Parts: sequence; C-alpha cells; structure tokens
Amino acid sequence: MSAGLFAETSDGVRLHVTDTGSGVPVLFLHEYAGDHRSWSRQVADLQDDHRCITYAARGYPPSDVPADPSAYSWQRAVGDALTVLDALEVDTAHVVGLSMGGYTALQLGLRHPDRVRSIMAVSVGSGSDPATRPAYLAETQIVADQLRTRGAGFVGRKFAEGPSRVQLQYHNEPAWHEFVEQFAEHSAEGLALTILEVQGRRPSLHDLADEFRKFPVPLLVVTGDEDEACLSTGLMLKRTAPACGLHVLPNSGHVPNLENPRQFNDIVRRFVRSVETGAWPERDPRSRFTSQFGLDQPRSGEPVAAE
Repeated sequence: MSAGLFAETSDGVRLHVTDTGSGVPVLFLHEYAGDHRSWSRQVADLQDDHRCITYAARGYPPSDVPADPSAYSWQRAVGDALTVLDALEVDTAHVVGLSMGGYTALQLGLRHPDRVRSIMAVSVGSGSDPATRPAYLAETQIVADQLRTRGAGFVGRKFAEGPSRVQLQYHNEPAWHEFVEQFAEHSAEGLALTILEVQGRRPSLHDLADEFRKFPVPLLVVTGDEDEACLSTGLMLKRTAPACGLHVLPNSGHVPNLENPRQFNDIVRRFVRSVETGAWPERDPRSRFTSQFGLDQPRSGEPVAAE
C-alpha cells in the first residue's frame, strides 16, 4: 500500500489517505468498527487495474480525533469524502462503502451524483429499519458509555462476538483476530463521538425512500443473509432506486470483504466493469410486482382464468 498522505478538511481536520495503483479510481469508505486498513485485501488484489483510495475517517487515528462533538456528523462524513477526492484531483470515482461507509456513499450519491460513477453499498442499513430503530438508537448511547468506561479493547471483543460478526470467525479466523486487534487500537473517544453524533443522529434510509426513487447513480447493494439488521433496507433500496441491484451472500454476516476477500473482490470487479462498459441497466418497469401472473385484477363478476 502506498505511503500515507494527509488531506485537510474545511474545518481543519487532517485525514490520513492512501492512494495505491492505477486505472479507474475506486474510493473505499470503511465501517464504524474498522478503518482504512479494513480494505487491505481489496487494495492488494485490485491495485493492478484500479486506483484504490482509502482513508481513515475523522476520529480514527492516524486521522485527527476532534474533541468537539459538533465536528462529527453524517454531513461532515460526506464532505470528508469529497475532500479526499479533491485532494487527489479525482473528478469522479466508483465508491465502495461498508456499513457506515455505505451510508456515506449513498448520501454522496444523493447530494453529489456528479462526483460518483457508481456506488456499491455493502452491509448498509443498520438502525434504519423502523421496527428496530428505537432499540438501535438506545444502543448507541450504551456503546459510547462502554467505550468511555471499559475501553476500545473490551468493546471490540464484544463486537467481534456479535450476531453479524461470528460469521467472520467461521470463514476467516485470522481476519477475525486482526479485526479484534485493530479495533483495540482505535481512539475510544473518537469511536464514542462517532457513534453518538454520526450513527445516532443520521436519518433512517427508509425515510429517504422518495429521494431514492430518483437516485441517478448505478447502485449495487451487497448484504449477507445473516446480517439481519440490514436485509430490509437492502430490499427497500432494490424496490426504490431505478438502477439498483441486490446481491445477497449466503451464510454471510456484516463484513463480507473480510469473510471472503476473493469473492468480494470479484463482485467489485464485475460491477465496476459493467458500469464502465455501459452494461449496468435500470430496472424494467414491467418487473415491478403488481400481480402474480402480470394480469390485471378482474373486475367484480368477471371470470378468473384457470391455471
């Protein structure tokens, strides 16, 4: 991976950036529990054909960790992604975002579609499902309290043993141990501020459904079938965004880029190639469900065709 660079945001936060390889630019946005290193297996494999750009979000060393809570928000996260692209003089990029990074990628596509060639939103939707949102919001405060009292090492181990990360331990135990070790190296205060001010204050993606109906960017949503917090949001995006595909990975959890890097990298390659060649389609309106057999419902008194 290339030596780290730093990009400075409009509010003076320095972001640690890596820029590796050449070719079509791909910007990788990491999840809450990861950092720029989470993409190392993607960068190592894709760098021969793609310009792979990663950075550590604000609050994640070696990027700055602002102490002021107002320095953290989903809007600032979107602005930070633009700062990185501007610093590297990249006009447009394919964006691959995982979880928190996937949320930022989607907002980037909504607010700045001119900077985005495509979006691959992975494991996106935690806290968005209306049925589970109140519990999610309550848990953000619990996680912040635990980070401040017990530390990042304790919380990271709990995360690693959670219902959507045990799959990583099963599929790729070395990567699971690496995840635990790297989480412990994070700033506990940076994590606490991020979960309270970014995760806890961002709007539900379900509340943006009307905006996604006009989403102008090729979109691929990737989710593990055991990442239950994200499945309903993946379906919502598929049903609303005009050029959205949904790829559900069997027996998979929240971090498919770590569980099976080769499979994940192949998905990135195919999607980027499809968009670059103009082969990624918008959904045919005829495929939207109206009735089981595509026939109009009979009016009262009309016979129903036999099967």
